[in-house]
Amino acid sequence: MTTDPAPAVEEHDPPHRPWLSPGDIALGIGMGLVLAVVLVALVPGTRTHLFGGTEQTETTVVAVSERPRTGEDDRTVTSYELRWSEGDDVRTATFRRSGPPQREVGDTWTLWVSPDGSSVEASSPLATWLWLGIGMPAFVLVIGALVHWRGRVMARSAVREADRIEAARERRRASSS
Repeated sequence: MTTDPAPAVEEHDPPHRPWLSPGDIALGIGMGLVLAVVLVALVPGTRTHLFGGTEQTETTVVAVSERPRTGEDDRTVTSYELRWSEGDDVRTATFRRSGPPQREVGDTWTLWVSPDGSSVEASSPLATWLWLGIGMPAFVLVIGALVHWRGRVMARSAVREADRIEAARERRRASSS
């Protein structure tokens, strides 16, 4: 009787898969872009800012107030009352940010502000477009890669545990013989 020198099916290593397949990457980019569109649709001030409704404006902080975030006493929201001149008109707006105050009354602050003061943003429209168009898909891809990596680690740990159990059984069989 001859034996086949080729390893049995269960002795083959599983085929190596890349971290993310092209389909995974396309899905991640698509999900990131959909998430970006949803954010733009849900936040009217951002929509105004992205479509040219704000201008870079030199504002003056006229009041600062800090309060706890609703439902989260350990986190604060800071509101800044801003004033700026546009020709003979003096305009005002309120700008809210998470965290402790970073500006004081009397400070000047260059912000992107809509003429009616309804939209106030700290970054330019271009930076916001780049963050939404590149940053959101990249964020989703990183999360996908981490989930994929965790799945691979969990699968390998189950195989290693099974190998340890089998090796212990073999040692017990060998020592009892």
